[in-house]
Amino acid sequence: MPLFSGPDSPWIKICGITTVEDAELAIGLGASAIGLIFAPSRREVSPDRARELVRQVRGRVEVVGVFKEIHSIHAVHEAVGLDRVQVHVPGDPGVHLPILRALRPAELPGAGLVPEEEWVLIDGSEGRGLTFDWKLTQSLSRPFILAGGLTPANVGEAIRATRPAGVDVTSGVELSPGRKDPAKVARFITAAKHAFQADSKPQT
Repeated sequence: MPLFSGPDSPWIKICGITTVEDAELAIGLGASAIGLIFAPSRREVSPDRARELVRQVRGRVEVVGVFKEIHSIHAVHEAVGLDRVQVHVPGDPGVHLPILRALRPAELPGAGLVPEEEWVLIDGSEGRGLTFDWKLTQSLSRPFILAGGLTPANVGEAIRATRPAGVDVTSGVELSPGRKDPAKVARFITAAKHAFQADSKPQT
């Protein structure tokens, strides 16, 4: 599942998935990826629960494991079978998987040091559901994924302002921590796809 596949198929990740029901919701509405959090969080899932969830959706959506500790990644991947790892701390994850390297806005000057084969995610809030100054992304010379405080109401504006390669949302589409709101997920994905499509049209 390629990331930079163009505006007809933008990369949209619904993160903080905890149930098969919500995973199926994201898939049915056209998400590119789902995120499973393996770190202290109200949305954290155990490897056992994640393994059963992944078994039911494998091959239909990209499954991204979200980690804040390097040492736990290998064991979780062995138990679950992830497609990609999202890493919020420096270091080598120690697995032969594609990497999504999360950076805070203050770390943007060092984005050029991230290996080219890794994807870059800019997360302004680290799960707190807060936006940041999107103008800071103008310093980036490489494609990136935008996260942090995105909602159905602001994702279109965010895409137009930053022109990311993809977007990532957690709390902005929830009923409560760990449970998704079907209407919000639908509006978010629709708004994001429309914004990506509009951004791809030649300017007149």
